[in-house]
Amino acid sequence: MIADLLTTLEDEKDQWIFQAIDRFNERFLIFGDQKDGTAESQVTEMKNSEQSMFKERSLDLERMEIELKTLVEGLAADERTIENLELTCDVLQKELAIYEDEEKVLDQIQLEMFECILDDKFTFDRKDQVVFKERKVSRLLESYNLVEMEMVDFYQRQLSRIWVLMSRSMQNIDSTAKFDFKTDPPLIELSLKHGRGLDHYLKSGNFEEDYRIVLDTLVRNNESVYDYYVSQVEQFKDNGKAEILGLWERKNDLKKLAAETLSDLQEKKAQREARILELQDQLGRAKSEWEQNRLRPKVLEDMLKEEFVKLVSNWQEKLFAESASDEERWVYHQYCQIILKQAERIIGYEYV
Repeated sequence: MIADLLTTLEDEKDQWIFQAIDRFNERFLIFGDQKDGTAESQVTEMKNSEQSMFKERSLDLERMEIELKTLVEGLAADERTIENLELTCDVLQKELAIYEDEEKVLDQIQLEMFECILDDKFTFDRKDQVVFKERKVSRLLESYNLVEMEMVDFYQRQLSRIWVLMSRSMQNIDSTAKFDFKTDPPLIELSLKHGRGLDHYLKSGNFEEDYRIVLDTLVRNNESVYDYYVSQVEQFKDNGKAEILGLWERKNDLKKLAAETLSDLQEKKAQREARILELQDQLGRAKSEWEQNRLRPKVLEDMLKEEFVKLVSNWQEKLFAESASDEERWVYHQYCQIILKQAERIIGYEYV
């Protein structure tokens, strides 16, 4: 009888551990079938495995949290850079528009030619001839000077207006270009054919011939003055437009670079946002798994305690049974001590 009891208890003394292992495996489906080795070594291996797995999951979780933090910080930096680049592109576009507008202003600047009119300085009769009393050399010279002054004033007013327009355009593009017009056009002198001696023309033909000379001289001088000034205006316009074009090209290159950088950053931002969403989902699941892994060692510990209590309670019930012999009680007591030592090694002294 005692020999059979010893055999039975020897078989049962590790079963509480195997029972706990089976329950744990069934719950978490991690370790599968029982492995080789003693019950204690299997539990020790399980605990070490759980600890290693928990550390690995903790490191994975930490890496994901660091990556997520880095991504979020990078996203904020990207958004600030994108905002600055958008502002830069907007400013550059406005500057390009200014250059284009000022180029149009320069294109629209034109120098008008003065119209030489001599007839309004004289009175004509019914035959469309200058009345006799005005057929004078002095009157021709006076009219010539009047028309010439009108011409000078006409061009001076235009040049002043053009100077203002050009200077304003250059100021609008922050240019220091100057427009200093030369004001010494080449002129031919008036030389009358008749009218020497007497002031009054006695022959209408002589007056008409000198009249045509005066008008022709005015027209030729007007053409000369116009060409003199218009060449300067066109040269200043070309210089201004060349400077505007250079500035426009440089600003446009900067805008293209900013736009390309902006496009790349926006694409990078979209990728970063997608990765953040993906990582947040992974992190949520990883935290849930980490929490389960954190609790698994305690679950194993609780299962070991429960199975230990079951076995000890069963043996103590038989130990204190009235029908038990002294030899049986001694055997149960010895095996209770054995599994108590097991529990101390596996579960911990504070529990047992």
